[in-house]
Amino acid sequence: MAVVDALATVALTVVIPPFLIVLVTVLVLASLGKSLGLRQKYVQFLLKVFEDGNRILVKKFGRQRLSKNYGKASGDEQEEEEEEDQVSREVICRDKLVLRPTLDKDNNEGLDTHEFELGDCLDYIRTGMEAIVDDEVTKRFSAEELTSWNFLTRTNCQYEFISVRLTIFWVVGFILRYFLLLPLRIIILLIGMVVMVVCTYIVGCLPESKMKHRLNSSVSVFCFDFLSGALSLVCTYHNQENVPRRGICVANHTTPIDVLVLACDNTYDMVGQRHGGFLGIFQRALSRASAHIWFERSESKDRFAVARRLREHVEDPEKLPILIFPEGTCINNTSVMQFKKGTFEVGGIIYPVAIKYDPRFGDAFWNSSKESMLSYIYMMMTSWAIVCDVWYLPPMTRREGESSIDFANRVKAEIARQGGLVDLVWDGGLKRSAPKIEWKQQYQQEFSRRLKVQNVNAEKKEEKIE
Repeated sequence: MAVVDALATVALTVVIPPFLIVLVTVLVLASLGKSLGLRQKYVQFLLKVFEDGNRILVKKFGRQRLSKNYGKASGDEQEEEEEEDQVSREVICRDKLVLRPTLDKDNNEGLDTHEFELGDCLDYIRTGMEAIVDDEVTKRFSAEELTSWNFLTRTNCQYEFISVRLTIFWVVGFILRYFLLLPLRIIILLIGMVVMVVCTYIVGCLPESKMKHRLNSSVSVFCFDFLSGALSLVCTYHNQENVPRRGICVANHTTPIDVLVLACDNTYDMVGQRHGGFLGIFQRALSRASAHIWFERSESKDRFAVARRLREHVEDPEKLPILIFPEGTCINNTSVMQFKKGTFEVGGIIYPVAIKYDPRFGDAFWNSSKESMLSYIYMMMTSWAIVCDVWYLPPMTRREGESSIDFANRVKAEIARQGGLVDLVWDGGLKRSAPKIEWKQQYQQEFSRRLKVQNVNAEKKEEKIE
């Protein structure tokens, strides 16, 4: 009993006062929109620690082995890999999109002179093998490869016990993340949620006026900035002269934290599927103070209903810019996948935004098919920090005669270029659903057409012989 009393006394006198000081400081600075720059200094210190740890690994294994482990080569090794890759491209098509087999006999003339052979099936088999070997969709939903170890055992490289010094770094980092940062971040998250619910409720009780809109903008940035402390978020915003003021803001999507990242710098109305649980708390709180658009699951499939509500929002000059992630799902911070065209059919000005996370401090990607929201938040709160860059791109409008699909692809290409991401044509929804039945039927009908034409040619030849 005496030991318990002693521990309680130590906690009250040593642990709790620093926690309270930090919490009060974070709250006051967030309310004033100020920062002491401690997060930036913390991130810079982490980079030095990572570099020191990487030097130990290079000394232990040598640069060549580390290059293979990390999937990154330099000098002669990189040239050899490029040569090997060039050879492989002769067998597996990687430079262009392959949607179906390319046959010399795809035209009618070829079909008239060609008889069916069992080898005709091999073209489809080869295309299927190419899709499996060089699947550009599946690999976009796994953790991004790191070029150096960040002392997190959840990454693909685990070296915590190969050196006494690395072991000390890892143990100290473990204690820091789980016994200091995690409790502090949980407290900041809980207080931030309470503050957001209270503030949005107060703003929601006010009558519609310009004062309410200004107050909502100030409260929104304050609440999100406070909540960012729960993740040690360090974000650098570029080209702020292009910050959206109205219309539609579109961005690539890596994680639900994207909303937090953008809302710390500007105020948006949001559109998305209505959720329950943890996300539902935020949605209901935000809806009290502003005109956010939430859809039920069945309603969100009605493209015309979604477009109508978006158009009504965009045409109202009193409404805030609406934030949309046209990919419709989270991608692993390496690429941008197909944009849904509905957003680009609405009209108005589109403000593209590119978001790129630094994976050295924590993998921000959320694979919703494998992780629940709570487990994902826990993983983020036990990471070192969330560090990212945001680029506001010049506003874009639909050109005369340009289709909504072409407009969406043009915006996507600009976001990919600025963020250093790979521009892909695939639909991100393929990670959860099988290809559409009509796609399969299209290829079946095409192959069946070949067989019918070939059978007719064979019958004509038999008639001539007779």
